[in-house]
Amino acid sequence: MSVIAISRGSLSGATKLAHGLGARLRSRVTDREQVLAAAERYGIGDRGISAQDVLTRHAAGFWDDHDDARRHYLACFRAALLDLVLEGPLVYHGNMAHALLTGVPFVLRVRVNAPMENRVEAMMADLGLSRYETVKRIEAIDNERKRWAEFLYQEDIMNASQYDLVLNLNRVSLDDGIEMVAAAAQKKAFDRTPDAVRRVKDLRLATAAEILLLSDPDTYGLPFTISADAAAGHVEIGISLEAGSAQLVEKQVREALGELAGAGTVDVRVKIG
Repeated sequence: MSVIAISRGSLSGATKLAHGLGARLRSRVTDREQVLAAAERYGIGDRGISAQDVLTRHAAGFWDDHDDARRHYLACFRAALLDLVLEGPLVYHGNMAHALLTGVPFVLRVRVNAPMENRVEAMMADLGLSRYETVKRIEAIDNERKRWAEFLYQEDIMNASQYDLVLNLNRVSLDDGIEMVAAAAQKKAFDRTPDAVRRVKDLRLATAAEILLLSDPDTYGLPFTISADAAAGHVEIGISLEAGSAQLVEKQVREALGELAGAGTVDVRVKIG
């Protein structure tokens, strides 16, 4: 069965939709906060990136010079998410998770939009704010989510072309939405085939290598590409550098990936040029 990635706004109904789908399809349900906690073991916080850093502490454009730190954050989050994907059927609700799963063939990408009035009433009830304060807070939350998504994924969260299905809960009830998404998820296009699972395992191995390269001071910042064949136990690193530094860089790459190769199942191949 497929993976369902639900992109949510604040108080959008995505949480209820996710848990309803989990019960309907007998799938595990997880959210951004749970995956973020799981990603700690990959060192997701080591480069100092957080929503607070990006949205509050630094002026616009600051992180443009820290693209490798962004890549490290995303690789750690992707690794934790892929661990869950490989365990079986999954419903994930968070911000733009589908952007990290572009190499996974069986992901159904869903966007949930909820009426502003419903969101306002829910927050007013929870926090005891006035209507004016509530609207301003929701607008601020939406703006922060948009900026955070644009920084991390370089995509506009509201761009409907990213999604396979967009639900407007102003026109579709939650129960009907659950049925619609469940029906779509069981289409042949989202089957978890052996070939699709193989591709996910390749992506998982390549991501593990990427994390190691972005965690090592000697290889952090190198312009590398990665391809992996998990079944064959091969990881190939491509680096565009001048020939004069090739020998040193290859040594540094192999040392950085020592933990990966140390398991005795991975053959690291380095191509420079």
